[in-house]
Amino acid sequence: MVDPIRVVIAGYGRLGGELARGLIQSPQVELAGVARRSAGQSSSTMDVGGQRVPVSAHLPALLDRTTPHVLLEASLPDVAVANVKAAIERGVAPVIATSGIDDAAIDEIRAACAARGIGGVVAPNLSLGAVLLIHLASIAGKFFDSADVIEMHRDKKLDAPSGTALHTARVMAQARGRPFTHAATERFTLDNVRGGVVDGVGVHSIRLPGLVAHQQVIFGGLGQTLTLRHDTSSNESYVPGALAAIRQAATSTDFVVGLAALLGLE
Repeated sequence: MVDPIRVVIAGYGRLGGELARGLIQSPQVELAGVARRSAGQSSSTMDVGGQRVPVSAHLPALLDRTTPHVLLEASLPDVAVANVKAAIERGVAPVIATSGIDDAAIDEIRAACAARGIGGVVAPNLSLGAVLLIHLASIAGKFFDSADVIEMHRDKKLDAPSGTALHTARVMAQARGRPFTHAATERFTLDNVRGGVVDGVGVHSIRLPGLVAHQQVIFGGLGQTLTLRHDTSSNESYVPGALAAIRQAATSTDFVVGLAALLGLE
């Protein structure tokens, strides 16, 4: 694959918009188009980082018109799978940054990519720091019996806990080989104050204005605690991870789940 890699982004919300503005600055990528629901069905363009880029509400037509190498899916779970299937049918490798897609759909996408002989990447969290935090937590969890995850996001986030927090707890337990020990509370003065529990790991969610995406993992042992923390100050932190995923999808026929494999952590 010769640079630049032609990319169409599906979705232009907080994540898609930031990714579009970041990718257009990279010499490795040509932003070939943006699919967004608010755009018209006919051919038009929009300004992204000072450049005019094709935009349409109809992704299949946009793919046909722009012939990209990669689709960066950054919309919503209810439309993401259909978007990805439309790309694969056209031989366009998908990079899926949308969270909330179930395992059955991922398996179906994997099979479709294999049938077309193209690669793909599923990376619901594109932050390199968040991926490193999960990796370090999976190591630390082997040495501590108790742990809690605290995730903090903006007040507009609809789901709780975050998919990253759930994934973190599961990876920690898998690496440990057994559940963590969760201290029981005998008397509650406020319902649900302890949060949820995943494989013995307490998971807590905070939603406040001013937050972006933050997570800490606190391990407890005899006479000591260990805290790992990652903070995202803006969505531009996802651009390096997106570039790594795009390069992978464009240059390989492998189907990769998670950025950890691309960073040599698996």
